[in-house]
Amino acid sequence: MTPRKINPPHYFGLSLVAMACLRYLVGGEPLLGNLAWIGIVPIVGGITIGIVAARQFERAGTNIIPLTPSSALVTDGVFAWSRNPMYTGMIAVLVGTALLLDRAWPWIVVPIFVATLRLRFIRYEEQLMETTFGQQYVDYKTRVRRWI
Repeated sequence: MTPRKINPPHYFGLSLVAMACLRYLVGGEPLLGNLAWIGIVPIVGGITIGIVAARQFERAGTNIIPLTPSSALVTDGVFAWSRNPMYTGMIAVLVGTALLLDRAWPWIVVPIFVATLRLRFIRYEEQLMETTFGQQYVDYKTRVRRWI
């Protein structure tokens, strides 16, 4: 499988821009008002999860680029509770951003981003991991959920 030219971080950045555009161009009524600041919590959590997961890949000496062969199956740390912690972190940041933007329209971007990850990346990555690591990956899939 060849890597995609547009990878999840690109879709993530486009999603953030789309959310801001929807907020400021379409607008709408505030949803949370003074409580919108709670969006900081999932943003910080998502960034932390992404950094920790990337460092785990680095320590294991395996590739972080989607749809390229991995040299190690990382199953500990944040990978013990999510098979996709980097993607989960991106989603958490989008959720936090939607909260901070405090309007309904930016929320539309979140499920579109999740669907894009599942359709363009995760299903192929899982096939590649199963081909590369066989029963070890199948066992991991039965123990650990895709998201959280």
